[in-house]
Amino acid sequence: MEEAKADVCGLFMPQYMLDKKMLPGAGPDAAAKLYTTYLASSFRTLRFGTNEAHGRGMAVQFNYLLNRGAFVANSDGTFTVDQAKIPGAIRDLARDLLTMEALGDYSGAKDMLRTLVKIPAPLRAALDKLKDLPTDIYPDYK
Repeated sequence: MEEAKADVCGLFMPQYMLDKKMLPGAGPDAAAKLYTTYLASSFRTLRFGTNEAHGRGMAVQFNYLLNRGAFVANSDGTFTVDQAKIPGAIRDLARDLLTMEALGDYSGAKDMLRTLVKIPAPLRAALDKLKDLPTDIYPDYK
């Protein structure tokens, strides 16, 4: 949960700064680039599975956003970001994670992990297409 919180809060803050015009020189497509890069980077993390904290945290994020329509699985096997939905979904996920932490809601965290740490079929199919791409690290959890 800590890894999910770190990622999501790290994504929430640039959007906040964009909304408050605190990033001089940020173009009108800065938020779209931010979220599209985030979606792409989630595939890099999830390629290694959900056997460790980063993978489990990314699965929580990915599935939360997919369930809220912020990430969209297209019929051609690709994924896109719904730019209208993602800022609110990121805000809600940050709120949920931070509230669980603040309240010490262990059962809520366990429930979130139980329901969201999975690789749904569309994501599995997309990850399977990446198997032949070289990786920069080779985790060994022995």
